[in-house]
Amino acid sequence: MSYSSDHPWNYDVFISFRGEDARSTFVSHLYAALSNAGIHTFRDDKELRKGEELGPALRRAIEGSRIAI
Repeated sequence: MSYSSDHPWNYDVFISFRGEDARSTFVSHLYAALSNAGIHTFRDDKELRKGEELGPALRRAIEGSRIAI
């Protein structure tokens, strides 16, 4: 996907998963496949505790993504 200065999105896809198993297997393969296809992807590499409020930077990344997984 291409980007121009008038494009409102920072990312095509936002990926967020909890747990080391999902992150080190499925998520890493999905991220690599999307990146290799030229899809601009944000990967949440920070551990979030259940019920924890999303930080402002993470919230902006989600809101600035066309799709969230």
